[in-house]
This record gives sequence, C-alpha cells and structure tokens, in this order.
Amino acid sequence: MFSELKISKLLLFIVLLSLIGLANADCVYGAKSKTKFIVLDSHALILKGGYGKDILIKTFSFINSGSSISILKDDFCSYESAVLYIDGQLADANEVKWL
Repeated sequence: MFSELKISKLLLFIVLLSLIGLANADCVYGAKSKTKFIVLDSHALILKGGYGKDILIKTFSFINSGSSISILKDDFCSYESAVLYIDGQLADANEVKWL
C-alpha cells in the first residue's frame, strides 16, 4: 500500500515534530546570580534575588529547608542534568520556568 518513499517521508515528519517539541522546553539564564532559595516542597525550589525574574526548579532529588544547595550551571533548560548540587549529590532539573 505505502511505498518506501512515503514511509520515509512519514518517518522524517514524525522525527521533525518530536524535535520541535523538545525545542520548546523552558530554559533559564542567570541562575548563578540568585542569592537565596525557597524550598516549596521536597522536590521543588525557587531561586530568588540577583537580577531577573525568580526561577522555579523541580527535580527528583530530595530537598529540605536545611539543604545545602549550590548552583552548578548559570544557563540551563528543563530535563538538563547536573544543574544543582544538593547535600553532596548532583541534581538534575526536570522542569524549570520563570516566575
């Protein structure tokens, strides 16, 4: 029914659509300028202070109000690895956005 060329074009179209979806991931910059953080829950925090808007970061890593947190990357996007250092462990950013 489908020719090999039509299947190839369809696969190319699907791949391009998936790449467009990834290109729309939220990204932030200037995270290292933030001077404090607020823990929202055990997997989310807000970076405040410095210049620009506040930054929300959600992660699978455990965070508590007494956690020691270091920001490793100044610019990053959702689903980026090794963005934070939380209590001696590397933490990935599952979701980031400006507030």
